[in-house]
Amino acid sequence: MQTQAIKTESARRYQSIRMVLLYVLFANVAVSLGKGIVGWRSHSIGMVADAFHSLMDGSSNVIGLIGIGLASRPDDESHSYGHSKFETFASIGIVILLLLTAVQIGESVYGRLTAPGSIGPEVSGLAFAMMGVTIVINISVSIYERYQGRKLNSIFLVADSKHTLSDVFVSISVVASLIAVSKGRPEVDAITGGFIALVIAYAAFRIMRDASVVLLDRAMLDPGKIEQVCMSLDTDSIQGCHKIRSRGSEAGYWIDLHLIVDPELSTKDSHSIASKVERKLKDEFGEGTDTIIHIEPGKKVTAVAD
Repeated sequence: MQTQAIKTESARRYQSIRMVLLYVLFANVAVSLGKGIVGWRSHSIGMVADAFHSLMDGSSNVIGLIGIGLASRPDDESHSYGHSKFETFASIGIVILLLLTAVQIGESVYGRLTAPGSIGPEVSGLAFAMMGVTIVINISVSIYERYQGRKLNSIFLVADSKHTLSDVFVSISVVASLIAVSKGRPEVDAITGGFIALVIAYAAFRIMRDASVVLLDRAMLDPGKIEQVCMSLDTDSIQGCHKIRSRGSEAGYWIDLHLIVDPELSTKDSHSIASKVERKLKDEFGEGTDTIIHIEPGKKVTAVAD
């Protein structure tokens, strides 16, 4: 019954993540179209690059929807640990798209800087207005996505919120380049495009770094904290806890440990203590925590006569 409740809660979590991604996808596509049209009409590499950046955000949302759909599938005989890592694999798809975008923008910047006779950007009030609206939308989306990512323990949403936040700084740099162009410095537009390419590449690096933590099963929890939780159980039968390992993500942890107990305990009593430790760890680290406990006999406790 408890296992079914956990699966139901997991299904709700993935459904909530999907809805967040759909909202963010709509916002990214709208922003990308606005910046792209205005940037193309004004011949601004900076705005067009920023539009591509936002379009990649939309593409990452689509990848996220596919990844979340796969991750939400229940465990089966071939995947006894479930499919949750598909969510992390989806974030790698974002990395690939970001790197491709950075290369494309870099090529445009190189072309502009090596062709002095090319058409320079035209600054207009519409361009400034479009960038102002973009900044407001991106800040709102980033805050919303980060909040939902932490609430739903979604590594993908948190990663994507960082990516969206980088759009804000990129958009601010585009505004600065438009001001410079209006003052007679058209080359600043191309330089800004190059800066955006670097920001996109750095965002790809950060997302890949965060994904590797899960894919390479890096320790996620402090062994000392786990030991403290185990030893806080109000029983004299537990003598120690060691060989502690952990992996996973905020969506769910896997913990392995050896529990040292009184050697005089029966198998039934030892199992009962292990179950209590499992419950304690779930209370501390979340219902998605899966714990494997190996029972070890400790030292025999000899009663001291008065």
